[in-house]
Amino acid sequence: MPAQPDRWCRLSAESIGWVPEEAGVFEVANLVRSILYVGRGDGNLRARLAEISGSTGLLPPMAGGFYFRFRLTSSEDEAFAGLVGAYQTRHDGRAPQLNGAGSQRDAA
Repeated sequence: MPAQPDRWCRLSAESIGWVPEEAGVFEVANLVRSILYVGRGDGNLRARLAEISGSTGLLPPMAGGFYFRFRLTSSEDEAFAGLVGAYQTRHDGRAPQLNGAGSQRDAA
């Protein structure tokens, strides 16, 4: 099934291929959908998801794999801040586990 905005999808090369090459934000979660990372597409969601999920990417090996959902937006910074803020509200001010572990562009 093609990846669709706001719907969880298994993070794989096949599902990433369905993601638009447009600006947006995304969340990456584990098997039980606990959010581990919030990111920006940097103008191309497909390329950014491929970058973080590659063998030298941000995501460590994990039993059960990873899942993602995305949202298209022309204002990545604003949408990113909203997703991270919502996460922090639900988690006593903490940022997602992997934010800041890789690139400064996705630091919370």
